Amino acid sequence: DNADTIFTDIDIKALKLIKQYGIKITPMISNYYNEKWNPENVIRIISSKERKQKFIASIIRVLKVNQFQGINIDFESIDDKYRKELDEFQKDLYNQLHKKGYTVSQDITPFANSYELPELQKFNDLIVLMAYDLHYMTSEPGAITDPDWITEILNTSLKAIPASKIILGLAAYGYDWPKNSEAEDITYLEALEHAYENETEVIYDDQSNNLQFSYEDDNGIKHNVWFTDAATAFNEIRMAEDYGIGGVALWRLGGEDPRLWKFFELDMNSDSLKKEPFDIENLHIIKSSNNLDFQDEGEILDIVSTPREGIIDVDFDTTDQLIAGEKYVQLPSSYLIKRFGLPKGKQILLTFDDGPNEKYTPQILDILKKENIHATFFVVGINAENNLKLIKRLYDEGHEIGNHTFLHPNLAEVSKERVEFELNATRRLIESVTGHSTVLFRPPYNADSEPENMQEIIPIIEAKSHNYYTVGESIDPQDWEPNVTADSIMSRIIEDRNLGSIILLHDAGGDRSQTVKVLPEIIKYYRDRGYTFVTVSSLLGKNRDDVMPALKNRDDILLAKLNWTIVSVIYWIERFIYRLFTIGIILALMRLIFVASLAALQKRKKRKSAISFSKPRVSIIVPAYNEEVHAVRNVQNLLNSDYPDYDIIFIDDGSSDNTYSLVKDAFAENGKVRVLTKPNGGKSTALNYGIANSDADIVICIDADTQLMQDAISKLVEHFNSPDIAAVAGNIKVGNTHNLLTKWQSLEYITSQNFDRRAFDLLNCITVVPGALGAFRREIISEAGGFTTDTLAEDCDLTIRILRAGYKIRYAETALAYTEAPEGVKMFLRQRFRWSFGIMQSLWKHRDALFNIKYKSLGFIALPNILFFQFMLPIFSPFAELMMIMGILGGYFQQLVVYYIIFLVVDLVSAGIAISFEREKLSQLWILIPQRFFYRQLMYWVLLKSIIMAIKGTLVGWGILKRTGNVQIKTA
Repeated sequence: DNADTIFTDIDIKALKLIKQYGIKITPMISNYYNEKWNPENVIRIISSKERKQKFIASIIRVLKVNQFQGINIDFESIDDKYRKELDEFQKDLYNQLHKKGYTVSQDITPFANSYELPELQKFNDLIVLMAYDLHYMTSEPGAITDPDWITEILNTSLKAIPASKIILGLAAYGYDWPKNSEAEDITYLEALEHAYENETEVIYDDQSNNLQFSYEDDNGIKHNVWFTDAATAFNEIRMAEDYGIGGVALWRLGGEDPRLWKFFELDMNSDSLKKEPFDIENLHIIKSSNNLDFQDEGEILDIVSTPREGIIDVDFDTTDQLIAGEKYVQLPSSYLIKRFGLPKGKQILLTFDDGPNEKYTPQILDILKKENIHATFFVVGINAENNLKLIKRLYDEGHEIGNHTFLHPNLAEVSKERVEFELNATRRLIESVTGHSTVLFRPPYNADSEPENMQEIIPIIEAKSHNYYTVGESIDPQDWEPNVTADSIMSRIIEDRNLGSIILLHDAGGDRSQTVKVLPEIIKYYRDRGYTFVTVSSLLGKNRDDVMPALKNRDDILLAKLNWTIVSVIYWIERFIYRLFTIGIILALMRLIFVASLAALQKRKKRKSAISFSKPRVSIIVPAYNEEVHAVRNVQNLLNSDYPDYDIIFIDDGSSDNTYSLVKDAFAENGKVRVLTKPNGGKSTALNYGIANSDADIVICIDADTQLMQDAISKLVEHFNSPDIAAVAGNIKVGNTHNLLTKWQSLEYITSQNFDRRAFDLLNCITVVPGALGAFRREIISEAGGFTTDTLAEDCDLTIRILRAGYKIRYAETALAYTEAPEGVKMFLRQRFRWSFGIMQSLWKHRDALFNIKYKSLGFIALPNILFFQFMLPIFSPFAELMMIMGILGGYFQQLVVYYIIFLVVDLVSAGIAISFEREKLSQLWILIPQRFFYRQLMYWVLLKSIIMAIKGTLVGWGILKRTGNVQIKTA
């Protein structure tokens, strides 16, 4: 509906550059995206007058804003039954754009029966004949275009369209057909690279003027490649000239043979082009050794010169040479790389990549200090940021520091902007710590001193643009390999000892204990043979201050100091979060053991505890607000209870729907049910109103969406076996586990809320008798002050007040109630925010009881549990997860995965214990894994919102949750 979104992919940089050179631009509107033609959107637009006019208006707006000269329409795969609507659209588009001075052109598929060419040309300034895809992307390989086909296209089209309006679309790309598979479109340069890499001959097909070759990939699959080149385009341009048409178009930019552009610089009427079109019998490829030209010897690399034309360097001396049919292509283009830094006599260098690491780097430095050896350390920025003291120690102890990027990416696979960040961030970090910069660089993954392909040369090019020396290596014992031994590292060094003078080792990125172990042996081996250990600056004939120059510019010094302040703050914040997270893990494990032990003891004690056989009168209080979905059904469920003496008091809290009338009409004749109504005042006032209308000894408060097991009331009441027991909490389960979100909530009820109640029952510090099912002595509710309205967690607040008064609260795990959990994220967040904010209010309200010896386990266990495990630690959990991600990027993936698996196993074990206590199925444990990646993030958001609202002092209401009525009691 919003047609403007079609134009959001305009390349701003390209647009600016094109405008700078005064090139007229006609953008194309196409219905091709996501690798397929999608006609539905076109049909939606052209079938509605309103949408069509809105679309055309948006086109005009974009043309005006970007100063385009017109529009090109490329709608394909439209059903013929919509031809009339499509023609009407083209007509309206043409008429409206022409009034404003814009041109209109349209691409058409040759020989398509649906096109009425005489009518079509009336509403287009130009018609682009797509003279390509003779064989489309199918499993049948073949020529992309040929002269006979183009001749037929032009002859047919000229009968209906004036020659001046015809533009011939030329093919400038290729197809790679794997056997029995769909083809992949490729560029001219990619085709040549495939031919070169597979050492296969390119064949010229004189029937189609296309080039063709075959090869077999690493999986043994045969490929046929057909592609066009400058010669193909030249012959088609000559053909177009003979027909006197309006011109030619190129499909597609970037896929063409770059020599093609030379033709557009020529006068098509010049004598030099009156010769016969040429055919190419052979494609001559000159292969240069290693694809690169090297100058001198050494292991430090510098780009001396680069080719004239990107990847492929085409040598055309004159137009006559081209027409004579000679093509010379050098693959890939020649980069002249200077290698220097040969050692003077018996010199050897130790270099270390990927550090620093807080465990292994100090051990390596201790060894080097003991042996009086200086080395060169190529540091990764993120590791340096986490180990600022080690960077300072590296410099202070005389070692050289080089740049190894910030996050250790392959620079050949990232954007130029990313390269800028990787190099500059690490350099700035080194400057801020040492006061010195660095001109030494080693690319991740491509440290060899003899790069053999573009993948390895691109990082050197980038380093050159930032004035770095690229330091290679010749002796790589691959100490980074998993399970490598010190003996293996040593034997590989000895084997490669004659290859060069720079040894590559690693002081981070994994277990480097074997590198540390073998280092003294390496030093001894070379010293015994008369070698001297030097640094990179020695190979360059310089000193350390030359390769790590001191900052002298005032702005650079100020920036370095600012950076030092920033990284220091970040460093200490990270240390704080790390220690807090460590403490949190220890506390969480201690809490798990503590709660699990208490829950097991409580379960054993409950088997032996006495139960009350008295059956006092009970009132079931049901507050409701807009609960018409299931109010009647749930009251009917309460009437199925096996308890002998009870009544039901249903309080409608001023509902705006039919809750009151539906319940009143349904139970008007039932003496056990009283239906009351009052002005809306919130759940607390509704509960108090119901309790005030009860004369029972025990009141049971439930939510209107809750359904009870038949024996639930009996199971609650039997726990009132002592006058000092004031309340009993029921066992709440989720009754609508229909999707992943409700299953996560169900698991949380079992493994957290109910599991905690088991443990805290033993210590008499249950902090929430849940509103979904809780029984109270009526007179004690009045003594405690009833349900209050100053918190959103009225059940939590009342429970804490009862405990503070010295009464006991018990948990009845066999009194089962099934509640409706929110089935959508929006309702879930609303409910959990109310809970979180309400509990925060209750904690603040009773803050004087925190760590107060007067309140025993309430003050020293229950309230601290809420403070630390429901608020404080969760606040910092996102930061801990961010640190984990940064650690993985910094090369600690293996260690972190091990810790995470241990943490997950502990989680699963604790959840398994809780599930077994509830006699639920252990098969539901699997949902804990996705829960950690989504559910926890939702809870972070809830907590953050609660804290923000608390700080702002914003008033928050009870809120409304949308009900579905999907609760089902589980009888098995």
